[in-house]
Amino acid sequence: MKKNCYFLFLIVCIIFIVSCSPKTINRGDNRNKIVEEEKQLNKDVRYDENYLESNINDINIREDEDITESAIKRGSIDYLLSSNQDTMKNSNLGISLANVLVTKTFNLEKKRNFDIDLMYNKYLMPNDYIVITEEKTNIYNSPMEERTVLSEAYLYEKIKVINELEGSQINEKNMNKWYSIAWTNKNGELSYGFIPENVGLLRTFRFDKMYDSIIEFEKQLKNSRYGYVSNYKNINGAPPLINNKNTDKFGINAYQSAPLYYNLKDMKEMRYVPDGMIVFILDESNEYFKVKIMDYEGEYWIPKKYVSLENNLNVLLKAVVVDINNQNEGVFEKRGDRWTLVSYGLATTGVQGTYTFETPVGKFKVLEKKDRFYYLNDITKEIAGYAPYGIRFAQGAYIHGVPVEYIKSDGENIDPGHKEFLFTIGTVPRSHKCVRNYTSHAKYLYDWVDTNNTGVIVFK
Repeated sequence: MKKNCYFLFLIVCIIFIVSCSPKTINRGDNRNKIVEEEKQLNKDVRYDENYLESNINDINIREDEDITESAIKRGSIDYLLSSNQDTMKNSNLGISLANVLVTKTFNLEKKRNFDIDLMYNKYLMPNDYIVITEEKTNIYNSPMEERTVLSEAYLYEKIKVINELEGSQINEKNMNKWYSIAWTNKNGELSYGFIPENVGLLRTFRFDKMYDSIIEFEKQLKNSRYGYVSNYKNINGAPPLINNKNTDKFGINAYQSAPLYYNLKDMKEMRYVPDGMIVFILDESNEYFKVKIMDYEGEYWIPKKYVSLENNLNVLLKAVVVDINNQNEGVFEKRGDRWTLVSYGLATTGVQGTYTFETPVGKFKVLEKKDRFYYLNDITKEIAGYAPYGIRFAQGAYIHGVPVEYIKSDGENIDPGHKEFLFTIGTVPRSHKCVRNYTSHAKYLYDWVDTNNTGVIVFK
């Protein structure tokens, strides 16, 4: 009887101690508090630290949505929003180029070193196009002095470009370069005209450079010992600051990076390398690997704790190649002994700013896939929304679909559902660091990539 009373007393004491213990939430960690609050609001949604990131948008996503809505209502001549795209051939231009000096012709067919078998083809683009950067610009029937206005093009419209040519001087500026362009009008008819060179940005899909970067990467992987930088959310420790600054001279932030030392005898001279980057091991000591990185000049020493040899890129069979300058990407797959282009499209990358960063350049492995991850509002530090079909390849940088901003209602987050399209994708950098895709393309990539055999290549 005494023994039973003793056990009963012990159980009561344990319950009392547990109930009086401090909560597991760290009151100084606002992020943990947010996670707990969001769990209460959305018990059916997976909120944990591994699925939570800082803001992924340099510009509020609502602005992108407004621009998209306006473009659709306007009946934009944008290539993606036009019909009869497959009729846009360079032959039979339909306009006279007499007495005009053509300096270059675009969108010409040429032999490739890779095969093409498009498994995703929802948003096909011409190889060469122009992105309009003026709020509104005229399209003319001629590049010469005697010209009339045929139509108008608006900000961020993407139009097929056919020729570069010399015409008359443009306004007061000492410029005479023009582009001949093709588009589908509101009646579904193919139209041709001319625009001044300075009203937009000439873009191209640099497929040959994409392919060459894959071949170079593949060769290095076959001939070297390698691993990848692992420091997601500083899991292996925050690297030291450089002269009390958390960003190196190359724009790489210390957070979620590793230190690279030029010389172990002078540890003050260093730079950062982001999480996910492939490093090629040349030598080692007890605590350091001597490494070479394909997009960095020279050789460096990196603490071994930041380099993972587990869950490595076993073999390169798939590659997503992102072109920052042109805001587009190509997706390649190894079939037998040849590489095949299986999809391509427009993309939006990161902006370098005070609190935002460019998408890091380099050779990375796919680190993990998340069907969705959540991002914070910069000001309130509350969860603002989520990005679907995330493929993480560096630090908190993902390839993902169109971000979804929650609608606030009576203190709850209302999910408006996936959004497929943004008119601003492929125009100018607008994200925090990520690579933004149309949602259906992100879904295709999410299902296609494999963490063991897929690399991500980012170049300028």
